[in-house]
Amino acid sequence: MSAFSNLGIANLNGPAIFVCLVLASSLIYSAGMVLNDYYDRDIDAQQRPNRPIPSGAISARTAMLAGYGMLLVGCLIALLGGYVYVDYAAIPWRGGAVALVLSVCVVAYDAILKRTFLAPWMMGACRFFNILLGMSLAKGLPLEDWPQLLSFDLGQLMFAGGIGLYIVGVTWFARTEATESSRSMLILGAGLMLAGILMLAVLPFVQPSIVDVDRSQAFGLAGILLLLSLSLIRRVVIAIMTPVPENVQTTIKQAILSLIFFNAAITLAVCGTIWAVSIVALLVPMLGLRRWMYST
Repeated sequence: MSAFSNLGIANLNGPAIFVCLVLASSLIYSAGMVLNDYYDRDIDAQQRPNRPIPSGAISARTAMLAGYGMLLVGCLIALLGGYVYVDYAAIPWRGGAVALVLSVCVVAYDAILKRTFLAPWMMGACRFFNILLGMSLAKGLPLEDWPQLLSFDLGQLMFAGGIGLYIVGVTWFARTEATESSRSMLILGAGLMLAGILMLAVLPFVQPSIVDVDRSQAFGLAGILLLLSLSLIRRVVIAIMTPVPENVQTTIKQAILSLIFFNAAITLAVCGTIWAVSIVALLVPMLGLRRWMYST
């Protein structure tokens, strides 16, 4: 196990807990996509009549019930996960609580904030709490004298915050992808993405639960993250210099793909090679599904 193992990801020795968190996260994420279509149904009827609800493939009521039903089941499964093996989760109820907050953020984005200036931040909040959900049923807790919030220590919050801030940047970058984008908005999005990546890169140097960490390993993780960013940075520069939809959309796709590698890099430090490779392997279904699912 890596020196970063105290970061607090859910204990993989309790497989039922892991499965519960995966199911909860998947259900809440899927609910967000369903409710997004539900709340966009009037606009889609005018602009994209082939979407499932406007085309009549599924009724609006069925979509609403399915979306909110998945949110409810996702929260219940996350709550249940903490009580499957009570010896493995330090705070058994925390998974359900984080799942509930995540669900509120999903509904707030889809139903209220999607077309406001707060939308990118709410999207980032969804990813922030989704990451915390994976840590919510960890066995270990930080010492009382370490900086913490709701028993999440600084390293855990920075991990979730770095990914969340990166998603804020991606969302800003994509705000006007269908038309020629504003350079100032693209620069803002790029800056936020870079800030999120840098937050991940400095994580090993501030994580309080790994005081005796090998500095070469810390620099190695930072170097991996920055190297993984080079291709994305190139795409970002091209999009800013020539902000046409094709360049912006290509950059967004690159940013979404890069997220898998960023997660894998952190997982490599926390859980080791097997789990990191498992995450990278998710590229295979993702690339395959791009033929049928629009990624931007």
